[in-house]
Amino acid sequence: MSDKLKVVGLLVFLGLSGVKAAEKDNFSVGIYFNPIREEPEAVTYGHEGVKIALEDNGFENVRYIRSLNLEDLKDIKVLIISCVLRYPSAWDLEKLRENQRKFVEKGGGIILIHESIGWRRVFKDNPIFPEIGRGVAYDGKTFAPVQVTPLQVVDKSHPVTRNLPDSFLMQYDCAPLQSGPQGKVLIKLPEEGYVRGQKVKLDNLAALIVGEYGKGRVVLMGPLVGLARLPREMENPPTGGELQMLLNAVRWVAGQEN
Repeated sequence: MSDKLKVVGLLVFLGLSGVKAAEKDNFSVGIYFNPIREEPEAVTYGHEGVKIALEDNGFENVRYIRSLNLEDLKDIKVLIISCVLRYPSAWDLEKLRENQRKFVEKGGGIILIHESIGWRRVFKDNPIFPEIGRGVAYDGKTFAPVQVTPLQVVDKSHPVTRNLPDSFLMQYDCAPLQSGPQGKVLIKLPEEGYVRGQKVKLDNLAALIVGEYGKGRVVLMGPLVGLARLPREMENPPTGGELQMLLNAVRWVAGQEN
């Protein structure tokens, strides 16, 4: 075969591979983002960084959603709720919790990030999926995030972590997590970390927990992917292991096995 034909063949192969990759990740992803002028505390962090990360890595069917009513989620395969400090005051939080559980129970995939898991603000006393995991106080009493520190993969047999390095940095901070009876810890915080600038002991705290509920899948992600501490605490897509963690999680909750 001539060199010219080899080049043509390679280009065709790469083109077909690109098409297959695009088709693979063409499921619908909804990212909650619902700014309300009258309620400045009802804000979300990390949403833009997550959206950019997905779009930059071949996900073409990604959009923001303002509603979490089941009827409005019927065409969404993967729901991502990043760090929500507070939902609109008019919303019924118990109904909202029920909607998220039903979405997964019927076969949807959900990724809850940082505060949205149920940690120190919204759903602190009633986390969305307590049987899988929840946010906890790092020392049993203090609800503060663990700041920029390496995350440690403890199970590389799972599709979410199979191609991750053994340890990698996060770009912002992490809500300490604890698994429930149906949760599987894949990534942990180290034995020591920084909280409010001070080095402290951390006792068996998780950073990423996965589980299944009904027909669907759940990822509880402690790191606030999508936000960077430097230069000015701005929305920023994750990189390195943190980025791969996010991409793997999205594909897994969508039903793919990477």
